[in-house]
Amino acid sequence: MTEPLLMQITLAAEPGRIFDALTQRLPDWFAEYADVSLDEKRYDFWGRYTPEAPDREAGRHPLLFVAANRELRYGWALRGRGIDSAVHIRLLPRGAQTIVAVQHSEINPDHSISAYTDEDFWFLSLENLRRHLDGKAPVRCDFTQSMLGDIHHTVEIEASPSAVFAALITPDQLNRWIASHSQVEAHVGGTFDLGWSGFPPLKILELVPDQKLALRWSEGEEETVVTWTLEGSGGKTRMTLVHSGFAPDKPTGGLKAGWLNFASWVKSLCEYGPSWQPTIKRLAPGTEPYYAAAIGSAQSTLVAIAE
Repeated sequence: MTEPLLMQITLAAEPGRIFDALTQRLPDWFAEYADVSLDEKRYDFWGRYTPEAPDREAGRHPLLFVAANRELRYGWALRGRGIDSAVHIRLLPRGAQTIVAVQHSEINPDHSISAYTDEDFWFLSLENLRRHLDGKAPVRCDFTQSMLGDIHHTVEIEASPSAVFAALITPDQLNRWIASHSQVEAHVGGTFDLGWSGFPPLKILELVPDQKLALRWSEGEEETVVTWTLEGSGGKTRMTLVHSGFAPDKPTGGLKAGWLNFASWVKSLCEYGPSWQPTIKRLAPGTEPYYAAAIGSAQSTLVAIAE
């Protein structure tokens, strides 16, 4: 038995709209396909945007409990791991906002680069829920694509290249989405420290303001390169992330999902501005240095799923 994953996001929407997104509009933000019936106790979803890319039959999930506009629970069989998990979602109104609290039991504890983690899936999904409610396009992870070798992601951001570049290089901004205690020497050859305990500072290989940032990523004896390229047009930015240097047959599914989530957060940070806060996860003692300072400093705001 593993500890359940506990996460929450605060959304500028009333519970009824969020409950509608959770029960009637899953293909808009959560899964490629869905078939939900509250009366028939069915909460089915499947397709390429779901971990393991299940087909229709494998995407059947029993609805265990539902209270309109307040709560739902459903089962989720993770066949690749041979376990039955359960998801519990509560909607807790707070004035003009609503806290969406999620508990996922029997989760994947594997944090190697070979396997996606459930927290990355939920981080990405809950940010997509925010976007859906605000009329913005989701950022999807396609689990049918290769999970081997180098990683490539491209997202469109409704912000200028200078704003996006600031999110990639400025310590205060980095602490909002990736770094626990960022320190940056913003020049070629300078260090780029995320504050991750036991993880050596990165080295800046290329730096072209508002256009490109390349970092040497050292982990053990393996050295790879992370490159961010920005292309501006019409007040928007096309941001491409490439993590290169892996052998073509190296499993990198965990990094692929993780980097896509980080790219999603850069997009939201730039589009929403200072008010944006990433989804909060309950952190186990000692893991705080590996998460954004914005998540660590918000631990006291976590609510109990049973509230």
